[in-house]
Amino acid sequence: MKESYRVSEDGFEARWFEGTDHKDKVIIWMHGSGMNEKHCLADSEYMRKAGYSVLMLGFYFWKGMSKRMCAIPVDYVERAVAELKRNGYDQIGIHGISSGAAYALLSASLIPEISLVLSICPFDYVMEEPKIIGKPTGRSWFSYHGREIPCSLFTGQREKGFLGSIRAYKKQDTEHLNEFLRSFYENATLTEASRIKVENMKASVLLVAPERDNQWPSPTAVRRMEQKLTESKYPYRVKAVIYPRASHLLGTNPPESWKKAFPAEKRWPRECDEARADCFDQEFRFLDAWHGAEK
Repeated sequence: MKESYRVSEDGFEARWFEGTDHKDKVIIWMHGSGMNEKHCLADSEYMRKAGYSVLMLGFYFWKGMSKRMCAIPVDYVERAVAELKRNGYDQIGIHGISSGAAYALLSASLIPEISLVLSICPFDYVMEEPKIIGKPTGRSWFSYHGREIPCSLFTGQREKGFLGSIRAYKKQDTEHLNEFLRSFYENATLTEASRIKVENMKASVLLVAPERDNQWPSPTAVRRMEQKLTESKYPYRVKAVIYPRASHLLGTNPPESWKKAFPAEKRWPRECDEARADCFDQEFRFLDAWHGAEK
């Protein structure tokens, strides 16, 4: 494996770190929205220190990559998986936080060689490109083989606009005023065509969320996915963990300045720190029991 991969040369952007204690188990590690390479490097350190081989992948927002959540190719992951297999790595997992968690789930649903998913604060539908200023574009978050994945629309925002949506939310919810971003997803029109078909995965999956996620309804998404996998008699290992007092900063090592933007961090600082520590433990316990894509 090369130390670095570039979209222009290799078809995907990534940095390679060979493991020590678990070198044959590879995690394609991704962060979430607005996280550059520096943030990814800092927050993936725990996985590298634990001895796992890590392919830290940039799916957007890295230097030289798109700054828009729009038509991001699942092909990045497909090409990364092909490169890993070409180099003799057959036990391939994928990790994502927030939008990266949705991207990880979607990738695993389309790429059967992925045998483990660590999905932190996920959502289970592909949405249209978020737009704070201007009209929504109707463009999908993700694409595959040159075609955009069907997406759900932010119906409420389309009807009221961004500022109008905030005003309407403040009228209906005075207790959780800092959670209006989640209301965009709660008022969206979700369609079956845009649902991430998690039942098509060939992977063990860990789903983690905070009960009061102010960014989007990740606990609702986790419960929906768990129910869908149960109903479909999914033959692989599934574990869902929802923390009653935690924030959208699960899976990270956030500086104190970041915590100020999250209501749960201010209300339950100790519990949020404890949930983060337990989230890492949950990941490692799940990885310890990873034996590939066997039933």
